[in-house]
Amino acid sequence: MTGRARTGEGRRDLEACRAALEAHYAVHRTIPSMAGLARLWDYASKSSASRLVDQLIEAGVLLWSTDRRLAPGSAFRILPDPQAQVSDAPYLNDMGPNDNGRHNPDPLQAALAAWATDYDPVLVRAYSVTTRLLRLARSMERHMTQSAAREGLTSGDVLLLDALYRVGPPHRIAPTALKHYFLMSLAGVAKRVDRLEALGFIRRVPNPDDRRGLFIELTHAGRAALTRLVAVDRTAPHILWPTMLSDRQYQAMIESLTVAEAVVAAADKNDRSEFPPPDM
Repeated sequence: MTGRARTGEGRRDLEACRAALEAHYAVHRTIPSMAGLARLWDYASKSSASRLVDQLIEAGVLLWSTDRRLAPGSAFRILPDPQAQVSDAPYLNDMGPNDNGRHNPDPLQAALAAWATDYDPVLVRAYSVTTRLLRLARSMERHMTQSAAREGLTSGDVLLLDALYRVGPPHRIAPTALKHYFLMSLAGVAKRVDRLEALGFIRRVPNPDDRRGLFIELTHAGRAALTRLVAVDRTAPHILWPTMLSDRQYQAMIESLTVAEAVVAAADKNDRSEFPPPDM
């Protein structure tokens, strides 16, 4: 076999394994261990999987996090969950070749029609809004994860850096007080602080009012990373879509979401002890 043929075969193998990994991530939202990757790619040993991982890292598809776990890199294609699309297929497939979109292709509209035949009208109204919000949130989180990966971060890491930034100069605060600046629940703060410190994005400094206490402080490198991510947001549809709303639509959405948050948060207080918030 010629070197060119072997190179082409290796590239096809690399692409096939990359596709399998991205498909796995779409469903599980995790990167398997080296042993798990060997099973996923049907390799005989972890060493074989390790060599392929090195190639994927070189291509920007994967990266090592500070806690030595594999994570999606900037070139990783974050795909929609195929299991979430299963219910969509029948409605989309009902469209004939000459439909040209005359029938609304949105599967949610077909779902509403089905729900309306058996469900309480109040529930139909609830499902129609909740399902759209969940689909939108999934899509936005997927894009946020992909954006954060440009800096070797998770979306939760970015939220922590943003919270430190919003504290104001010198962007320094006690770790126990930091939670008051989070705009949403964020688990594993201590581990994130360790990871971001290892990356040089934050540092621990002495608390002048408490010899035993420490502040965490946003570094110049951390602010630079945040600035780069904000620059990306200026052209990101998952961030900019509210700018496409009219003033009336925007105000109505803000008022509606404020009411929804208050209602759900009130019910959520009773559940928090049993169900801890998911990690971002």
